[in-house]
Amino acid sequence: MIGAGFSGLALANRLLEAGVEVDIYEEHNKVGFPNHCTGLVSAYTQRLIGRPAVSSELGRFDSFVISGPSESVTLRASEPVIKLNRIRLEELMLEEAESKGAKVHMGVRAGVRPTGEVLPDGKRYDVVILAEGQMGSLRKELGIGSSARPLWGVNLELEAEVNGTFVALFDRRLSDGFFTWLVPLKGFAIVGTAARDPRLLGRLVERVQERFGLAGARRLGIYGGPVISSPPPKAVRVGRVVAVGDAAAMTKPLTGGGLYPSAEAAVRAAKMILGGADPADAVEVAVKAVLSEQAKSYRLSRLLHEDPSLVDLLARAAKRSGLDRGSEGRVDYDRHMSVFSLALSSSRSLIAAAYLLRRPADAMRMLGSVLAGYLGL
Repeated sequence: MIGAGFSGLALANRLLEAGVEVDIYEEHNKVGFPNHCTGLVSAYTQRLIGRPAVSSELGRFDSFVISGPSESVTLRASEPVIKLNRIRLEELMLEEAESKGAKVHMGVRAGVRPTGEVLPDGKRYDVVILAEGQMGSLRKELGIGSSARPLWGVNLELEAEVNGTFVALFDRRLSDGFFTWLVPLKGFAIVGTAARDPRLLGRLVERVQERFGLAGARRLGIYGGPVISSPPPKAVRVGRVVAVGDAAAMTKPLTGGGLYPSAEAAVRAAKMILGGADPADAVEVAVKAVLSEQAKSYRLSRLLHEDPSLVDLLARAAKRSGLDRGSEGRVDYDRHMSVFSLALSSSRSLIAAAYLLRRPADAMRMLGSVLAGYLGL
């Protein structure tokens, strides 16, 4: 295992449970840094991760708000959406891996060969899981994993008491090619945004504070980093090496969140290994399966990022048709395509479709994106 970020530790713990001996190589002397993730997951993902995700919980929400520049809709989730302390989460995951027998090499910048040899010691493994994150370079040398340019995100922690649930706001005045968020917690709130050009972030985050009524709030902390919202890479494996996590663009296209995809892949890989599969084959198949699922929502996600007026249109259609009320308690926060499947299967979708057809060009663009995702085009 090269890399002890979330994806590496998630796979390490599940593989250890499947009886696989695991060595972990991490270039930093501590885990959880640099912190750049907001850390929102569904209760389902919390269960996939296990005890560390329970012990690092900071708050939970029964609903969330999706908003365009002028229209919003509130959706009640099928299970709570949970805010995790990302640094504490990874510390606990590392402790769990060590307790299960993992050999951890901190402060070691490892290299790798396609044959499964990890440098500098030359030890050969049945599978080398390359969990080097977005900023690593090993996958580029091997010709696997993500080569897409990331966006750049920033989270700002503010001393404030904010009532309500968390908000995902799509507005090109507040973000560049992505969206803006507000996460209210006990005693403080997190606001964030993202941009293709990191030089825009300072100005954008000031606008975000003002938009959410937090312009005068005291800043408690700031952190950020790359945000991946891209289609699956052409290849995730060469020889005995498999790229995972951010290195393989394993993120939800709409929100950029990477915890659910990696946790899901880890569980699937472990089940296959317990069934007798070769470890390298199991990890590759699990990663590809999750990437395939994520790809279904990529085109529509990019459409909403680039044209937030479509979010307004969808919100109005959902409210006028009653689709928002009909989906109460049935929306899965981490599995985005479930929202579209729910909409298509509801009788209210006919009323919503009639409203959307008042803007036929936009309706056709969105329908084409959904169908392309389902058909794998």
